[in-house]
Amino acid sequence: MRKCLYILEERYQGFWGRIVRGDSIECVMDRPEDAFEVALILKTWIKSFEPRNIKKDKRFNRYGLRIAIGIGEMKTIDRGLDMMDGDAIYRSGRTMDKLVGRAKYSFVISMADSEHEQALQVILTLVNQLLNNATARKCETLCERILSSDTSKTAEKMGISVSGVNQTLKDLGWSAIEQAIIYYRKVTSRL
Repeated sequence: MRKCLYILEERYQGFWGRIVRGDSIECVMDRPEDAFEVALILKTWIKSFEPRNIKKDKRFNRYGLRIAIGIGEMKTIDRGLDMMDGDAIYRSGRTMDKLVGRAKYSFVISMADSEHEQALQVILTLVNQLLNNATARKCETLCERILSSDTSKTAEKMGISVSGVNQTLKDLGWSAIEQAIIYYRKVTSRL
């Protein structure tokens, strides 16, 4: 996971992610329009790992991470003191607390604009359903595709053909996921 956070830090302006309480990840970034893409990378990165005991880890295998995106102002971001404080972190934390025991609702958003929040929540729920049904290999392919922004680079990195990447992404529902990313960026870039 630390490797993923490092990659995200290198790729996204102002990104800072940390592991807290042993099994939680908190992230902050300068551009809210990047948050959905980052959330997809985190979720597919985790889901790309095959659990050792699939029967025991059935929920992990199906849902991976529970993610809450909070969009708002941040008062304090201090890496030296390891502090994040502000509306965005409170929003995501309160929304995450509501998810306890509701694993199938594992991709949520909270923001001040309730109209846009509702529209984006529908999209996140649909994308989440696609990811819940995805295999580890499909998640790995999607993660690499988002990180590389190019199908041929994805194929090269994964050691498979471009047509293999395209077929895997098609089976996963890439066209819908790509449209969701574009729409999310359009809505949140105005905030």
